[in-house]
Amino acid sequence: MNDLRIHIPGSKYIANRVLLISALTHGKSVISNVPDNQDIELLLESLRSIGVCFRTFEVGDHGQKKLEVWGIRSSCCDLKKDIKINVGESGTLLRFVTGLACLLHGKTEITAGSRNKERPIQPLVQALNDLGAEVVVATGESLYPIRIANGLTGGRTVLAGDISSQFISSLLIVSPYAEEDVEIKVMKPIVSAGYIDMTIREMERFGVAAKRITGEKYDLLRIKAGQRYLPQEVSIPKDWSSANYLLAASVILNRKIVINQIDLRSNPGESEFVAILGRMGCRINTESSSVSILDSENLNGVEVDMKDSPDSVLTLLAVALFARGTTIVKNISHLIHKESDRIKQVETELKKIGADIKTTEDSITVVGQSTLFAAVVESHNDHRLAMCLGLINMRNRAMTIVNMECVRKSFPEFWECMKKIDEGGEECLEIQ
Repeated sequence: MNDLRIHIPGSKYIANRVLLISALTHGKSVISNVPDNQDIELLLESLRSIGVCFRTFEVGDHGQKKLEVWGIRSSCCDLKKDIKINVGESGTLLRFVTGLACLLHGKTEITAGSRNKERPIQPLVQALNDLGAEVVVATGESLYPIRIANGLTGGRTVLAGDISSQFISSLLIVSPYAEEDVEIKVMKPIVSAGYIDMTIREMERFGVAAKRITGEKYDLLRIKAGQRYLPQEVSIPKDWSSANYLLAASVILNRKIVINQIDLRSNPGESEFVAILGRMGCRINTESSSVSILDSENLNGVEVDMKDSPDSVLTLLAVALFARGTTIVKNISHLIHKESDRIKQVETELKKIGADIKTTEDSITVVGQSTLFAAVVESHNDHRLAMCLGLINMRNRAMTIVNMECVRKSFPEFWECMKKIDEGGEECLEIQ
């Protein structure tokens, strides 16, 4: 009998924040259910380059990782004076470590992978410099390497909110260690706003308060100087973007699925995908810590604003291909700054299989259809585009996907999970 047990990894969004904050404490934090993917490995390698001390343990049937992390103010840390960090293709790490470097003693040099170098960084550089840091980008066509000297005075800065919430999260995490209070003015519209709230929530877990004041044209974020993060024991909750692929697969195949021990509140933006499936006609049961897809036979198109759910947009498009009618996804212009230009590349690849898809600079429209073509499609080294194509492949078996391995960035078990859902037949899959 096949083993159909599926494990959803811990949230890489929360793990990135928790591990970085742990590195700023004075003492030992214990972090369990840490996801094992390329982005988190890059973060740990960066912390190791800085001189942060940590130990890794494998626990549980699925090799979940538990880390003991000693903050940079702990006696066991051997902090380096001159540091070189390569953040690879992790956009989150690029933004977060640029802020972190302002708190280190000595000089830090940051470089990145080819696509990551194309992603926006200047607004964060300007904001850090506004707050008294010394962040210098290279001259010429490339801004890299970025060179950072220690020091963060504090004060005020203004940022546009429509490019990346990671700029704001990076500033929030390091602001308690500025010499003076920090005020960040974020101009509206603000994309992925839930990720800013996530950052504030994790800061509060470690004992630091950040106040968010919502206005009509902008939000104000205020962080008092002199606050310090306190070591904690944290279990990383399940990753909603990964869970959504499993829900989407069950909907595409019209198979029953139950995901247990998952918190709808841990990522309100991406967990909104469940409500969207309900609007499309899926029969869903949600309880305090579980989600069940009971039936998806009557699947219809939907119009939805996904500015706060960026990592579930391509997941929804895969479902929309097999729904009746038209699906319109709006307010997603920030997707051009991801691992690929997702608006452009998803249109390019889905048209190869005969999909009726149209895009604008901030929307994607897909018309559901019963017939798709055989084709060779390309992931463009974008893990979320690869997984979108993988979902479509469950009904359009004649597709060939190039560079499937890029899913290791966030969800290395993706292809194995898809196979198990496919083999589940009429059995109701229970996922822990």
